[in-house]
Amino acid sequence: MVLTVWVLGIGADGAGSLSARARTALSAATFVAGGRRHLELVGPTQAETFVIGDNIPALVDRLSRRGAEERCVVLASGDPLFYGVGRALSQSLGSGSVTVEPSLSSMQLAFARAGLAWDDAVIASVHGRPLADTLRPLLGRPKIGLFTHDGQSPAMVAAFFLEHGLDDYDAWVAENLGTPDERVHAFGLPELVGRDFADLNVLLLQRNGAASVLEVEGAAAGLDDSYFAQPDTGPVLLTHADVRAIVLARFRELPEGPIWDVGAGLGGVAVELARAFPRREVVAVERSAERLSYLGINRARFGAYNLRIVAGEAPEALAGEARPAAIFIGGSGGRLRGVLDQAQEHLLPSGRLVANFLGLENLADALAMLRSAAWRFSVTQVAVSHDQPLAGLTTLVPERPVWVVRAVRPAG
Repeated sequence: MVLTVWVLGIGADGAGSLSARARTALSAATFVAGGRRHLELVGPTQAETFVIGDNIPALVDRLSRRGAEERCVVLASGDPLFYGVGRALSQSLGSGSVTVEPSLSSMQLAFARAGLAWDDAVIASVHGRPLADTLRPLLGRPKIGLFTHDGQSPAMVAAFFLEHGLDDYDAWVAENLGTPDERVHAFGLPELVGRDFADLNVLLLQRNGAASVLEVEGAAAGLDDSYFAQPDTGPVLLTHADVRAIVLARFRELPEGPIWDVGAGLGGVAVELARAFPRREVVAVERSAERLSYLGINRARFGAYNLRIVAGEAPEALAGEARPAAIFIGGSGGRLRGVLDQAQEHLLPSGRLVANFLGLENLADALAMLRSAAWRFSVTQVAVSHDQPLAGLTTLVPERPVWVVRAVRPAG
């Protein structure tokens, strides 16, 4: 019979943090794996040791080849199933072959030291993960706990939030938790920029006096038009909810990369794209100063902080931007040819172009470009009617039809 692999959580205070079961498993071990710091915490051992770094596949291979009489222990920080090695080992070896014995997580300790409840917090880790991809979905969240990578991580996180216009957070940095050098300090978010901390730290963020974000239960796409800030008079450049729902369905199977919204208007499509793709940056271009103000209000209203607003006119306003995975064209201000040329030049291979057209001439120009470039495309006419009472009866009043074009740039 092949014995179970014990995965033991250990605190910064070393073997004293181990439970009685964990100490028994460790004392009987013939093979002990852990980070260099973990191995130092438990002291000398007669067992075979394995130093964990960026070599988890090698550890899994070694444990898969363990003998029937081997007693294997893997050491990890805190709770090994909470952003730890326990998940990888359970998935690779099978949960029935792994026994996890946790200790206090540093995240749990950090919230306790700061005097904050954490059952309503969003928890994430930037350790060994792309910083921007991890942080974008967290922008604007009321309470956040972050496992960091090193002493510079708190400053980098603060800079990212500040770049997105979010300076209204209180921050706590908890260093060397559970050791004699433990320190917990509170800061305003801007105060973190440029500061260094001990490499062993946890960062907590709590939004301070933030305006509430509009929560719309069950609305995956096609938010009601009334939710959006819009002018009381004059033209309202807001793609209607029914059309937005169809447009959002055209953004699927995208390559990695940002999404552009050209002619964003009041931000109906841009906001819904940001909500649908929280790990991506959505770049919304708008030239009208009035519409830009409403676009900013709607960004904050829905907490769509992964939406970056660019004031200007395409294609020039998008010069120097990272190549997009998808482009939505809601309006071109009479410069459709230039916008289409930019899309043809910059859209990533296998990227998606989605565009709404009201006029036949613009539709014809777009289809001619797509045919000449050998792009695969589809065209959908969306004709929606809404009820309106008339003489005690219910009638239907049609909206102006919209053509929705979806095209895929060839992979080559």
